[in-house]
Amino acid sequence: MCSAEDVLLLIAVVEDEDREKTRSVWVYEINATRDDDGDFYSLVPELLKDDKRFYVYFRMSVDCFDEILNMIRDDISKKATDFRRPIPPE
Repeated sequence: MCSAEDVLLLIAVVEDEDREKTRSVWVYEINATRDDDGDFYSLVPELLKDDKRFYVYFRMSVDCFDEILNMIRDDISKKATDFRRPIPPE
């Protein structure tokens, strides 16, 4: 079960994402190599193998992470286009 602090942090993050943003570039250089170098593709699969290390990195259990993700998945998911593949909600 998620703590009240986890839920409040989630609300703050979602509200921040709702702000309208303008961008001068399509994909920032640092994000161009995320499929090879990004935490989601390189670190997270390793953390999922060890609950204790996952907790230290994310400050929540895998179950709590999954619970929060399921609550916000539709709000943070983007559609794939011919121009780019979106970052997965995880």
